[in-house]
Amino acid sequence: MGRSAYICPMADVQDLVDDASAILLAPVTLEDRRFRLLAFAAHAGDADSVRVETVMSRGAHPSTREWFEAFGIARASGPVHIPADPERGTGARLCMPARWHGVVQGYLWAVEPPEGLPAERVTAAGVVADRAGEHLARLVSRRRETERLVLDLVAAGPRSGSGPARELADELAVDPSVRAAVVVLGAAPGTRLRTDEVHGPGGLPRHVGVAERSGDLVLVVPAAGEAEVHEEAQAALQVLGRVNQTHVVAGVGELVPLPEVASSLREARAALRVVRTAPGDIDRPPAAARVHPWAALGIERLLGTTAGDELLAAVRTPAVAELLSAAPDLVETARVYLDAAGSMAATSDRLGMHRQSVYARLRRIESITGLDFSRGRDRLELHLGLLVLRP
Repeated sequence: MGRSAYICPMADVQDLVDDASAILLAPVTLEDRRFRLLAFAAHAGDADSVRVETVMSRGAHPSTREWFEAFGIARASGPVHIPADPERGTGARLCMPARWHGVVQGYLWAVEPPEGLPAERVTAAGVVADRAGEHLARLVSRRRETERLVLDLVAAGPRSGSGPARELADELAVDPSVRAAVVVLGAAPGTRLRTDEVHGPGGLPRHVGVAERSGDLVLVVPAAGEAEVHEEAQAALQVLGRVNQTHVVAGVGELVPLPEVASSLREARAALRVVRTAPGDIDRPPAAARVHPWAALGIERLLGTTAGDELLAAVRTPAVAELLSAAPDLVETARVYLDAAGSMAATSDRLGMHRQSVYARLRRIESITGLDFSRGRDRLELHLGLLVLRP
């Protein structure tokens, strides 16, 4: 069977979980090595807090993961019985590591009844766990092949032809003539993201290619329009949020023919460079607010160029530096006034101040900076400095 005939494996994963649940006559879930939920089988009976948490959040909380791992499940070669914990509100569990060639690929979990599970049923379910391990290992192998093809395509030069694009399209089961955009996900410098955090069952859909590059995640997103690209970017951030507590933002390039995604990658990386210079939020904003399209950056695109560092230094003129060292209320007044194109009515309204108070602040700003708001070049100098330096 060729790659183009490959079908999304989620149905197979669900079949495995249903088989195990039917054998054990108990609620069953399948999670990957990061405790991300891949599939679950409903069953009559009360659900304890961990099962509810796992199903509702598509994965276990880090503290729950640490608790389970303390029982040695990552090293176990057979089923591990985990006792009930009344303080956590959880019932007893049976963990069957899903292994392949001795390596744990995930975990098949069953909630045990008070009388326990019959040994013969556990043995039969162990066979299903082995099948799940093989299945998950094949998905990992396919993910690595997809990553190689993504990196080949974004590194391809304009003379490489359509070969790399056709190979990736075949792997993703999309039409080679499709348009695509690149989304680059990045965390703070020094924080490395991993492809398995967003790709595969429970993660992004199969038609999105994912690769790691310099610690960032590069997504090739085939799409009919920009809205679809932004939805996939938000979905990636939400998936990351379930397994990674780091603040992550996304830069988005423009839609281009698939063979030309290298240009979209340059735009996405430039957009990411811009937003990485912005102060981070203490409370992580929603995913939609962390998606930054290159097309929407306007004058801030200058920061994403190779001369971005030089620009940061150039706009910090003596006048701008003086204002930035002044009282925060003066900085905010200047920013609002310049953003409002010098409209006193709009500035007064946005600041919630009387016009005479705004005039007084503007005169103070002129005194501090030596600039004159009646001169266009002076307004441009101050506005550009405040915009680029993001006080």
